[in-house]
Amino acid sequence: MGDDEHQRTIAMCEQCGALYAALEIGDGDFRPIGRRDGCQCGSMAFTPVDDDDEVSGLSPDDD
Repeated sequence: MGDDEHQRTIAMCEQCGALYAALEIGDGDFRPIGRRDGCQCGSMAFTPVDDDDEVSGLSPDDD
């Protein structure tokens, strides 16, 4: 199965909160694009970021 067959999304590291462009490689399993070893902090656990989520405490209305 190639990367083109996976859903692309933004995923957040569950340990440190870093954001990555990611591929959903299984049901609820995400891999950062270009980082086979996981997050810079060493974690391999990621959560998808929805468009409605507030990232870093900013909302779309903040300028």
